Amino acid sequence: MQARPIPTNAPDLFRSEYDRINRSVYGGSLPAFPGVDVVDRTDIFSMTRTRGEGAWRRLQPFLLSKHVSGPLLLESIRHEVAHAAALLFDEDEDHGPAWQEHARLCGAAGDVTLDPGHPLRAAWPTV
Repeated sequence: MQARPIPTNAPDLFRSEYDRINRSVYGGSLPAFPGVDVVDRTDIFSMTRTRGEGAWRRLQPFLLSKHVSGPLLLESIRHEVAHAAALLFDEDEDHGPAWQEHARLCGAAGDVTLDPGHPLRAAWPTV
């Protein structure tokens, strides 16, 4: 079996990583990839959005800052997939124990925030 090429643009990488995690970690139980809206923001790296509550909660397109790149991009994607799983499966809207477990399963570092000085923030634009 030939390895798939790694996408070079952020939305394609987000989709590829979401689909990989959904398949290998969750056995396809996450909903289909909802898309990603790339935004020109420096107040967030990325964000998981949903609509509704409980059994009616639906995943909306993720937000991803256009300034996210390199190792921070993969960390942000895995962080948000962990949020999607924690929200949909456990109703965990924060960085609680359910999110921590999903972050571990998704391959994220599990850092709640990346404070100034964190190595993944090295290339982040200053405001």
